[in-house]
Amino acid sequence: MSKPLDEASAKVPADPRALARLRRHIELGEFEEVPAALPGIPRYLVTFMRSQTGVAVRSATIVSVTNQAAWPNLVTVSWFRGFTNNSSPVGTAAMIIPPDFQVDFGSRDLPSELTVVNAIPSPALTFDEGRAIVSSRLPEIGVSARLYYTSGDSDEQLLAISDSKVVVFGQGNHGD
Repeated sequence: MSKPLDEASAKVPADPRALARLRRHIELGEFEEVPAALPGIPRYLVTFMRSQTGVAVRSATIVSVTNQAAWPNLVTVSWFRGFTNNSSPVGTAAMIIPPDFQVDFGSRDLPSELTVVNAIPSPALTFDEGRAIVSSRLPEIGVSARLYYTSGDSDEQLLAISDSKVVVFGQGNHGD
């Protein structure tokens, strides 16, 4: 994982049985970041992402993915700039997610007081705008996306959070 397992973290279960289950998944390699993984099948399109630093209003996009499958699922988020096709992502991040677990993929890291980011591309995106494609080996995933707008050199001040539209890949938005 990008960050060590910290029992005081917002992403670590407080229930002892759930914590033991999480530790078992980590030990078995069923919950880990996977560098340069094959992306799986594109499932969802995040229609807008923005990730910028070095400007007055900074931004980062967070894509939350919940594995609803009965087995560990390899999930990849590929980040693309606008005016490019789907063959050249500017960054990717992949994780194996155990059943019933949720992971936050970020275009870059944010302070844990705002959200705990579990996986970011290398290098992190710092001057990009476009879209993200969420791919997985197994189809049973739930996806949501949001943009965080902050200010300050270390994102100390939260200005706004907005939701990005998520649509089924290749099917478009049907007016909803």
